[in-house]
Amino acid sequence: MRNSKLILLLETFSAAEWRRFGEFLSSPFISKRTELPIFYNYLKSIAPNFAEKKLEKELLFKKIYPNEPFDHRHLVHLTNYMLKQAEFFLAHLRLEQEEHTINTFILEELMERKLEKHYRHYINKSTETLNKKQAVNSQHFLQQYQLSDIAKRHFLAQKVRKYDPSLQVASDHLDQFYFLNKMKATCEMLEWKNIIAADFNFTFIKETVAHLEQTKKHLPPLILIYLSVYHLHTKESPEMTFLQMRSQLKKYQKKISDVDKNYLYLFAINFCGLQIKRNNNTEYYATQCLELYLEGIEQKFLYANGLLPPWTFKNIVKVALNLKKYDWTETFIQTYATHLEKSFQTDALHFNMADLNFRKKNYEQAQSYLMKIRHSDIFYNLGAKTMLIKIYFETDDEEALLSMIASFTLYLKRNKDIDSNIKHTYLNFTSLLYKLLKAKPYKIPRIQNEIKTTPLLTDRRWLLKISELNENLVK
Repeated sequence: MRNSKLILLLETFSAAEWRRFGEFLSSPFISKRTELPIFYNYLKSIAPNFAEKKLEKELLFKKIYPNEPFDHRHLVHLTNYMLKQAEFFLAHLRLEQEEHTINTFILEELMERKLEKHYRHYINKSTETLNKKQAVNSQHFLQQYQLSDIAKRHFLAQKVRKYDPSLQVASDHLDQFYFLNKMKATCEMLEWKNIIAADFNFTFIKETVAHLEQTKKHLPPLILIYLSVYHLHTKESPEMTFLQMRSQLKKYQKKISDVDKNYLYLFAINFCGLQIKRNNNTEYYATQCLELYLEGIEQKFLYANGLLPPWTFKNIVKVALNLKKYDWTETFIQTYATHLEKSFQTDALHFNMADLNFRKKNYEQAQSYLMKIRHSDIFYNLGAKTMLIKIYFETDDEEALLSMIASFTLYLKRNKDIDSNIKHTYLNFTSLLYKLLKAKPYKIPRIQNEIKTTPLLTDRRWLLKISELNENLVK
């Protein structure tokens, strides 16, 4: 019972949701079963821990039906029924937030009941509300289509032989909804192709892009920007397209929803990252990348649930350090560490301050910060161990360096909780570093090539840098 679908679902309920769920179950419109409130009250009394002993089937049945003999089949039926009610409750909560969906349902009913006056009021009200929205997204185009489709069906139901714009409007809005989602899905697949060897089927994309290019002047801003993202991924020389996209993002800021801003800015940031990785105008794209991140956190559309994600925070620090903005980086770390989820704040502060001091060659101070990390996340653990190895190398502590390489390699191999790709990213680092440490000078070029071509590898640049100083490596 402890691992049943019902209990796992109820574990996610907040205090406010528990209260409303009780009100929901008490409504005779929802259910007339008198045992549901009793079942609810008992479950609420043992939430959120739901101790196994208090969920024993015989005990549970006695709490609900004190004067009846235990009936396992009846309890299973009641539990499934309560699960359905809990799921229905969640759907109801979501529906409460969907004003347009509710209005659409009402419009459908008014149209079927031929209540013309009511229908006119609601269609005008819904259209006016939708048109007032400045920032649009995919959902906006879908809602436009839904309203225009209802208007089209309403007109056709009149059986009047005259021109009505609703037919064309419905078709246009459907096109906009399709083109936006087609371009968005295509850009996401192209993005994934940069990460994994995926063989996607890009159906009708050439025809879609050709049509959008022909009608460019009339495209909604959001579709126009996704068209630019597509060209970023497909053009051999996309530099001008990147500038065009940056210009579009600034020009249409108020016309794009935060959800799409998040998508589009991350597309642009990843593009900058790819150019940096390819050593293509590195400083320019690093500067652009930092600007994009800062615009995202200033407007908070790169935040998640009101908090700055720890890896966005870390990436900003990394880009700024690569640009050698040391004073700015320290101010950023101290200011924005408190914007992270509380459980990450301390480790994020110490890890990134360690990284800052490492870059400034303050190795003792960097090591001091690393010692304060409590490893709230596996990536802080892996990152701290990697940085410690680099510190031992930079300070010529050969014994500590070789010992740390060996212990870290063993830790990675034995740890079954680390994702395989992540594990090999760090195993390749320790392996290549060890090869460099033990290599004869004539073998260095071959190892350098291995560093450049190994797909899963952390701290590639650092390894390349020290490989060029092979005359100073530990023999």
